[in-house]
Amino acid sequence: MKKIILALIIFMIFSIKAFATWSIIMIDPKTHEIGIAGASCTYNCYGIGEIIPGMGAIIVQAMSNNEARKKGIEMILAESTPEQIIQALRNPDFDPERQQYAVVTFRYKDNPGTYTGDSATQFKGALTKSGVSVQGNTLTSDNELRIIMEAVEKGQNEFLNIAEILMNALEAGSTAGGDKRCGTQKASSAFIIVAKSTDKKPYINLKIFGQGKGGQNAVEMLRRKFEKWKRKHEVGTTP
Repeated sequence: MKKIILALIIFMIFSIKAFATWSIIMIDPKTHEIGIAGASCTYNCYGIGEIIPGMGAIIVQAMSNNEARKKGIEMILAESTPEQIIQALRNPDFDPERQQYAVVTFRYKDNPGTYTGDSATQFKGALTKSGVSVQGNTLTSDNELRIIMEAVEKGQNEFLNIAEILMNALEAGSTAGGDKRCGTQKASSAFIIVAKSTDKKPYINLKIFGQGKGGQNAVEMLRRKFEKWKRKHEVGTTP
């Protein structure tokens, strides 16, 4: 079974480097769904994260490193703890001081792992709670992460589904300032991905990229695409 999952994940891995500013990993222990989302003032931040259905997810951002992400995937499949995975990714071969790592798994959902390198751009950092990790760099203030996490918690208290919570959290980051390089645009790329434990590929896989400087806010564009997806699939906001 693990070999099948690994093959699927390898198929999903992208060869290009990606960058990011704020992102979220979230797992739902009731529905066994895993979701990741992110936004940035770069051409495309879609490749920063990977979901291993039914097991966990990893994000490698700031100066994203494909080899670090592959190593993290291998260790999630081996059921390593997030702490063990983060320690492995701090190997100098992965250039960790220019990156941010986040790992959340079902087996160790109460102990997400994160690391922010010294050379990542301020404002930077991460916040975690059971089943959730929020991380960012190149932010406009150190309040953004708190506001994003509050959006996650609000959605959980309102029993929204995981996709809606992730979308709301991205919007909260945008409203709070987004990527400081983008000014009032806030973000030029954004994505949201959600997978069920039985999925061969994510059932939600939406992205916006390539918005020129001063163009539309990619998070707002992603919301419109998300709402269109919901109408097509007749999805409500409760499980």
